[in-house]
Amino acid sequence: MSTMFGSVEEAKAVVASIVGVDPASFKEDPSLRVGGIRASLLDDPDTPEEKRQSIQAWIDSQKGFKTTKNGKEIQIVICPFRSGFDCWFIDQNGFCIRI
Repeated sequence: MSTMFGSVEEAKAVVASIVGVDPASFKEDPSLRVGGIRASLLDDPDTPEEKRQSIQAWIDSQKGFKTTKNGKEIQIVICPFRSGFDCWFIDQNGFCIRI
């Protein structure tokens, strides 16, 4: 189960309160993305083109942000989820944790 946020700003504010930073300190980083398990279907030749386009559109709609605290980088990705937004932490090894 994950938390659904009403906006990108709300998601950033909640994450900021969790990690103890100012929400305004998050700077957008277009290179940050999460693929999720669906992204593996992009490599499957049996995946219908319509499904590929849907997955790629979901990936393209994501917004990545990063900030630093005590010299350590904090990376998050916020993306559409149902009627709101979903948020993922990305750790230093590239692993993603959905909150």
